[in-house]
Amino acid sequence: MGSSVFYIAAAMAFIPTMIIMYVLLRKYTYPHTEHPYFNDPQFFILFAVGLIAGTILFLVYTYIMNSLVGVVLYALIQCLVLVVVMNLKRFRGVSDSIFYGFGFGLGAGCAGGTGFIFYIATATDSLGDSVDLAGYAFLFVMALAMIFQYSAVGINVGEGIARHNPMQFTVQAMISNLVFWIIVTIALFNSDSVFMYVMAVAALAVSAFYLYFAYTREIAGLVRDVDEQNRKGRKKKSA
Repeated sequence: MGSSVFYIAAAMAFIPTMIIMYVLLRKYTYPHTEHPYFNDPQFFILFAVGLIAGTILFLVYTYIMNSLVGVVLYALIQCLVLVVVMNLKRFRGVSDSIFYGFGFGLGAGCAGGTGFIFYIATATDSLGDSVDLAGYAFLFVMALAMIFQYSAVGINVGEGIARHNPMQFTVQAMISNLVFWIIVTIALFNSDSVFMYVMAVAALAVSAFYLYFAYTREIAGLVRDVDEQNRKGRKKKSA
């Protein structure tokens, strides 16, 4: 039973992760553009690192998920982990870093979403119950929200690294992350009521808006800056 639940959890998290990756990145790399804005192998390395980090972070989360204070600390630490990973010399001041932050966050969100579905489903099963269709819908919405949230945090922190201003952007990420995880905690504290589903939708809405903002404002803004610098560079060469 455990292995089948894991496969279900992995499919419910990995499929939307791959769709998000394709939809959001396709116009910034081959074959859409001849001049990609990031290195594909480096992106997938950060994605893999994110999968590992997300797994470890989720294991930590399982120990503190019933404590509001623990969840608050978790929301802050989650952002700081990204800073520690991304604040290497090779990433500082490089526009690509915003995409690598996204890759790390996407991987961490995928691992966290998989872990969340598997953990809740197996815990429910161990109590002699089974997760019904509505339960799996709730778990999928929560996992999707985690994927959105981690990805947006990655973009936010990645922009800070790219612009040599990591802490300002990290504080922004922490505020949004704090709101998100408090909503998730409220949902879990109300697991026997309809309010759980309301909070799940709220978590999805908050994370989707955050990712939309990060993608349309932060990535698009940095790309415009890069394009402008490239245009100025070409003008100087032609002059």
